[in-house]
Amino acid sequence: MSGELRVLLVGAGRAGLVHGRNFAAGVPGARLVGIADPDAAALEQSATALDCSRTFTDPEKAVQDERVDAVVIASPTFTHAALAVAALGAGKHVLCEKPLASTLEEAAAIPAAAEAARGVFLMGFMRRFDAAFARAAERIAAGDIGTPVLVRSTGRGPGLPPEWAWDATRSGGLVAEVNSHDLDTIRWLSGQELASVYALGRSAKRPDIAERYPGFVDVVVATFELDGGALAQLDGACPADYGYDARAEVYGTEGVVFVGDARARAPLVVRAGSAETDPVRSWRTLFGEAYRAEDTHFVAAAHGDEQPRTSVEDGLRALEGVVAVNRSLTEGRAVTVAEAAVAGGSEPMSMGPA
Repeated sequence: MSGELRVLLVGAGRAGLVHGRNFAAGVPGARLVGIADPDAAALEQSATALDCSRTFTDPEKAVQDERVDAVVIASPTFTHAALAVAALGAGKHVLCEKPLASTLEEAAAIPAAAEAARGVFLMGFMRRFDAAFARAAERIAAGDIGTPVLVRSTGRGPGLPPEWAWDATRSGGLVAEVNSHDLDTIRWLSGQELASVYALGRSAKRPDIAERYPGFVDVVVATFELDGGALAQLDGACPADYGYDARAEVYGTEGVVFVGDARARAPLVVRAGSAETDPVRSWRTLFGEAYRAEDTHFVAAAHGDEQPRTSVEDGLRALEGVVAVNRSLTEGRAVTVAEAAVAGGSEPMSMGPA
């Protein structure tokens, strides 16, 4: 395509505004031309903040607007599949935030739509665009630590997601909303697929939410077997009041790689008996450059200058991991990803025992 990419933002929440600010501020080769959100107050506030005059209260109609070339889907998870299919069917380029969909049954319609579409599809896994994480992946792929045999990934968020995400009938809970990134990180850095998992979860900090939404958990640990023989561990927590924390470790036959840090890039203060630096308070701070790199790559892919670095397949594999973890939480046993994928297509994804 030629000319400036006209971008529509769907979803005026926290993640949406990160992308919106990037495109409003001037990602090369693109500009923000519209915002869609059924929440009138959020729509008005975001339009003012992003200096965007064109707004839509019906996202599904908005993604088909002829004045739009590309769509960033940052709306609630249960809307992702319908919006992605509609946008791809209308010939738009699509960047979809994680998780791909609420159920595997919903998600199953997206690959066919992407395959038949004129536009490109990019899955929103921003860690892949972070310079440190990307460099770790390069070193592993180059064989610098030998063959990966153990991967650990941590994802903890300081603030709870919106209330709809606490409900097991509308989302995959903590595992989907926070730890989808960790599931993708395990696959990406190991070069292997998730095979089976045993998981434990608790509502350790917010039992009051579990009383309202049975199955809610705010801390989870999952141990995986990967299809290439490696082991992996994921741990997640939300709310983690100390700050945002995203780290990974890959242990190989010849060495180990560590990436990520819970501390902000701030001065180290040393006093008698103590040494401290500031924690990262928000994923928007820690991964600000990664989101800009992701949005810039999306534009390059839309223009045909680069091949998409994240795919529908990546989104599906992470969602299968979510379903498997949540089934293990519910049933209290190890489950294979394959059996969870077969059984978990259209069922709401339980978040485990309270």
